[in-house]
Amino acid sequence: MLIEEEVTFLKKNKKAQKALNSLLSRQDYLVVQGNDLAKSFGGLKAFEQRVLDYCFSFVHAEDEPTKLYEVSALEVIKHFGLNTSGDSYQRVAQAFKTLNENTALYLPTTLPSGERGILMTQLFGRIVFGESGTVQFKFSEDAAPLVFDLKTKFYSFHLRELARIHGKYGLILLKLWESYRHGHEIVTTISGSTEDWQGWFLGKERRVTASRFYTTILKRATEELEEKLNAECTLLSYKKGRKIVSYELTILDKSKLVNP
Repeated sequence: MLIEEEVTFLKKNKKAQKALNSLLSRQDYLVVQGNDLAKSFGGLKAFEQRVLDYCFSFVHAEDEPTKLYEVSALEVIKHFGLNTSGDSYQRVAQAFKTLNENTALYLPTTLPSGERGILMTQLFGRIVFGESGTVQFKFSEDAAPLVFDLKTKFYSFHLRELARIHGKYGLILLKLWESYRHGHEIVTTISGSTEDWQGWFLGKERRVTASRFYTTILKRATEELEEKLNAECTLLSYKKGRKIVSYELTILDKSKLVNP
């Protein structure tokens, strides 16, 4: 009986290991370092992306990971140029509700026993929306180091730059650009499989055809960066047979060029 139980336990372990390996192979949603956060929330709408970046803007290098940040809904409304109607307050409240619900994180981890695992957690530890319009938020204990890593090492754009970009896909591409950029490099290259790119822009669940992804998402995003941020984008697609399998995007920051 004992031997049978041990065999059954080993079978269960193999099944668990197979499930874990499957999850670990999904690099499109695993978060390892701060810049991965920029690629983690493609499922958010444009306004929700803006509110998330607004939250990130509060973080400073000297802050404690447990710091509770506070802002008024009115400040958020004014920052985004909305009117002060009840609908705007509702829109801000709904955006924070969505951020609370749709910013799950999956972090590779190692258990004390030495076995590999995945930590399933959230970006925010808490969000409070008060009846007077006060909004309090703090990042989760697991996510805080990644947020600080993102803000101090990768994100160099300012909120005024974010304000110029109105499209959801333009916002995502701007954050991808900054997450791959090293300091203030003039040329940045972003490479990934078609699955990587669709995951970055569409989130974990939604997928579209290659032609639609190019015309309605990549083309639109690159054109907005070129128009609003004085950038020059060059996109290369790579095929295996007749199927596009990966993209390589090179972004030239023309504002950093020195005129002869």
